[in-house]
Amino acid sequence: MEYSLVLRGDPRQPEKGKKVFASAQSRQVINLETLAKHICRHGCVYGVGDFQAITSILADAVAEQLRNGNQVELGRLGKFFVTLDCEGADSMEDFDPKHNIRALRPHWAPTKEFKHLRDGVDFVLNVDRKTERESLRESAKKRHEG
Repeated sequence: MEYSLVLRGDPRQPEKGKKVFASAQSRQVINLETLAKHICRHGCVYGVGDFQAITSILADAVAEQLRNGNQVELGRLGKFFVTLDCEGADSMEDFDPKHNIRALRPHWAPTKEFKHLRDGVDFVLNVDRKTERESLRESAKKRHEG
């Protein structure tokens, strides 16, 4: 897995300065059709169209269940649930869900199989990103000085 290094600070504690963190770099985005073809090449009896149809139906069903206030457990994939993006009210009487609840935030609680993704991964610094970052930093420095 490729990564780049980034400087990040805590906006709540700017006096602590910034620290260096790794940021995962994706090689590409794998769409549903490509993933379905990958699965089919590994001896699956279902076709690409079957996967696309099932995934579409599954997405609709999961969204409906989450909107109904349910959690959805999808076996080895894990569990999906929502939390509320909510603005506080001064009192219980002042609370109006149409005003105070801004959004439902979907979340995913992975199973052990996903929690241990790091096992067996080789990490490689993406030098191209590093070079790009250093170039941008030098540019910003020159603009700030000039």
